Amino acid sequence: MGAVATRDRVLAERPPVEAPAPRLFESGGVTLEDVVVDLWEDLRAEGRASCPVCGGSMARASGCEFCGAELS
Repeated sequence: MGAVATRDRVLAERPPVEAPAPRLFESGGVTLEDVVVDLWEDLRAEGRASCPVCGGSMARASGCEFCGAELS
């Protein structure tokens, strides 16, 4: 049996590539832990940070000056 060259190119059919389903415990981005750790580092280094709740100014001792959120 021999191979024959033709003009028409036949492509093997492949199933469509699907994105994997997201998993519950595999983060795809920034986690709450990342936000809190970064906030603590900013507060420790600079004494002030952006509030993760409202974006206001948060101080180490008094919490957020706008919404009152605190880290304990």
